[in-house]
Amino acid sequence: MQKKLVQSSLALTAAAALGLGSAFVASPAMADNAPQKLDVQNDAQVQKALSGLSGVNAYGAKDGKLNLGVEKKTDEIKDLEEKFDNIHVVDGIKELKPYAKKDLVGGAGYQANTPAGKGVCSTGFSGWDGEGNPVVLTAGHCSKVIEDTGEINGDSKIGETEKPSIAEANGGEGFQPSGLGVVGEWGYHSYGSGDLLEGPSDDWTEPKPTDIDFAVINVDKDKYNVKNGVTDWKSADSDDLSTSLATDITGVGAHKETTVEKSGRTTGLTEGDVIPFEEYPFEYSNVGGRWVHGFGVTSPESDPFSQPGDSGGAVFQGDTAVGVISGGGPAADGSQFGWVADLDYSLEQSGVDFQVDKPGDETPTPETPAAPKAEDQTIEPTGDVTGKAKAGAEVEVKWEAAKGTQAAEDGSETVKADKDGNFTVEGPKAEGEYDFTATATVDGVESKPAEFQVTVEKEETETPAPAEREINVDPKEIAASDFVKEDKGVTVTVKGFDEGEKVSLKVASGSENVEGITLDETANENGAAAFSIYGTSEADPSVYLGKYDVNVTGANDTDEEKALAGSFNVVEDEDGNGGGGNDGGDDGDNGNKDDDGNGDGGDGGSDLPRTGAELTGLAAGAGLLVVGGAAVVLTMRRNKKN
Repeated sequence: MQKKLVQSSLALTAAAALGLGSAFVASPAMADNAPQKLDVQNDAQVQKALSGLSGVNAYGAKDGKLNLGVEKKTDEIKDLEEKFDNIHVVDGIKELKPYAKKDLVGGAGYQANTPAGKGVCSTGFSGWDGEGNPVVLTAGHCSKVIEDTGEINGDSKIGETEKPSIAEANGGEGFQPSGLGVVGEWGYHSYGSGDLLEGPSDDWTEPKPTDIDFAVINVDKDKYNVKNGVTDWKSADSDDLSTSLATDITGVGAHKETTVEKSGRTTGLTEGDVIPFEEYPFEYSNVGGRWVHGFGVTSPESDPFSQPGDSGGAVFQGDTAVGVISGGGPAADGSQFGWVADLDYSLEQSGVDFQVDKPGDETPTPETPAAPKAEDQTIEPTGDVTGKAKAGAEVEVKWEAAKGTQAAEDGSETVKADKDGNFTVEGPKAEGEYDFTATATVDGVESKPAEFQVTVEKEETETPAPAEREINVDPKEIAASDFVKEDKGVTVTVKGFDEGEKVSLKVASGSENVEGITLDETANENGAAAFSIYGTSEADPSVYLGKYDVNVTGANDTDEEKALAGSFNVVEDEDGNGGGGNDGGDDGDNGNKDDDGNGDGGDGGSDLPRTGAELTGLAAGAGLLVVGGAAVVLTMRRNKKN
């Protein structure tokens, strides 16, 4: 039963007795829409915050945080979370019922009395029928008075539960009643539906679908409660098997061909292996002269799965009820063989409505959220894959290579949708086509998956053709008297290199009295560089007379690339024209002469103006020319003209 938390000293005293922490105090007031904070100091503030709140089944406080356990997050609970930033709510926490010796659980012993004496069987599973009445499932043959001949002579009468502390499963002799009263009366009960299997097997009747070993006990609710779960018999000494459970049962299902567990009053909690149908291809077994639908279980002789008195005991896998013990015995290979009446089949044939939760007490199923939305999309490797879901939903995105594609990068990622419902995950790195699914989870409920396809491919970009490399020498011929003037000289411009590439000019040959030099420059954003050379010996220009060959290379040159080559001549004044052509083709300007025959140098067809500022920071000193043992400096000209 859910109870409201009200503001009262009694409620606070109970909380303290449970060791749930100290009292709380509110922090200073904040903006209306901003989260507030509760601190562990003021009882009244906490009770005020929780006043009128229902559905809280667990409570705790630590490190300034209030922890609440609820069965379901109602709107009031969600509002509380938003109002206080140090309240943490965990859903799925149900109200607990106090343990009692009158709680009937699966695996307990009970008496089945006949005129011949008192027998014992085991309970299978406790629960409720469709109208909310308490019931226990067990084996049908426990409800019958069976003669030595195998004939059935009426129904047995249900007695009391067996006292657990002296049951055989706890090392006792058993058969002693608990003193709690008669469990109840038989409801539906059936043990086979055909004739007794006697005489030669050729005369036996064929099995019928209704051949089941299954019974329902209508529990006397004035004497006993029913409690969902199967005992592990560890609390038998206390005579209360409900305080120690091997598992809670969440439903009835078909058995799997794996390990199976059983709880019963003779052998307690045991394990066995379901025999695969391929090895034992039978749906019916002869149990005490009657056909019974079910499945086989094998176990070691030293640790049998079941023994007499375990009849009706609970057979389960995990938290799923799969059957009740019907019969068993030694197998030909020395192991133990057990036959289990399969519960899902028995319920279907009997029409019994069995529920593991009391009708009306079930947790309301939260509304299933809408599936996320995501379109087919094409991304670059590791690009964003996007979609939309309910705001705040946990979205699990999975992907795998589409059929027929070479991509092999499967994966998954869980992200949270933002306040607008958008979610994003990083896509695969490998190129190819992928099948994606996105599933949203809201309040613990999953949506249906949304399916979409993502194509991963690199963007195709055209690689620009490399620019043709050119060299311009300007002027190609220059008078010696002009060559030694700082504002004249020879300019060598080149293009077709990479931006930022180191470009080197080498004076490969020249006057026999002059040593070669190497000049370095950096290509600009257009891939061009310029070198300006002049002589510094104005007193004797004739020392520079001669032809000079220049080679230009780049730091990124490959073995196949040839150096750019050019040349210029320094001539006697009467022979020089002061101007000159260029080595770059007919797009150069050969320059114009003034009245004295001195050329202005032209622009050599270069894309670079001959100004120091635009020649990408040319160095002031470029190298040395040596004449007759005297050092003559060649420098790079800084032309001040635009």
